[in-house]
Amino acid sequence: PGAAQGRQDRVKRRSKVGAALAVVASLALAGTALAAGFTNGSFENTGSSYIGSGGGFMPAVTGTTIPGWTVTSGNVDWINTYWSAEDGSFSLDLDGTEPGAISQTFDTAPNATYHVQFYLSGNPDPNSYCGGAANCVSPSNKTLTVTANGGQSGTYSFDTSTFGNTHGSMDWQLESYAFVATGSSTTLTFASTTPGAFGPALDNVTMTATAATGAQCKHGGWKTMHDGSGNLFRNQGQCVSFYATSGAVPIGN
Repeated sequence: PGAAQGRQDRVKRRSKVGAALAVVASLALAGTALAAGFTNGSFENTGSSYIGSGGGFMPAVTGTTIPGWTVTSGNVDWINTYWSAEDGSFSLDLDGTEPGAISQTFDTAPNATYHVQFYLSGNPDPNSYCGGAANCVSPSNKTLTVTANGGQSGTYSFDTSTFGNTHGSMDWQLESYAFVATGSSTTLTFASTTPGAFGPALDNVTMTATAATGAQCKHGGWKTMHDGSGNLFRNQGQCVSFYATSGAVPIGN
């Protein structure tokens, strides 16, 4: 079949077989990520939980888990062979049939700065892949936001008309985001802000940390720093004590 017919078949799969498959997957895999080390930034099939739809991707609705991650709103496509990954064999389209979001919760050290890097691309399918489906458009500019614990967000975009990416050559672009942890665990969220079924593509999320020290408590630094439970310190001495005991004595309000 031609490209338009192929896209039309894909839309049909999403609305019928894909939807049923995603519900089964969500029942089998649903769960809340426990705080632990950050894991599976490349969305690999580490738990053998990928269930292909026959089109090289797996629809994943809210509540479905992809090893290390949970779909927290809307729905996404867990991509295998539909297009080329930046790292490993898998990646994500953050729009399934609508904008979706994914989250992962992991251990953090209070006041440490975490630097997140990820690769961004965009679903290259054009409007013609809709096969005439109502309200189906493919905006060239794919956008997403990144947040840590729902705080300040970073906004990112990939314009397929500028990069000219294809399924075989996605032209992945490296992006970065940073946050300061306020407690002993943090939830990182990637959310599409692109309407429709042709969203931003995400892969190879990595993270490094720069630890906070007692020296940062000085010169008023303690006023914005937190103990292991997210409490602000009452004074510089309490802040210094927290680091002198490696957090064994968290002191808050």
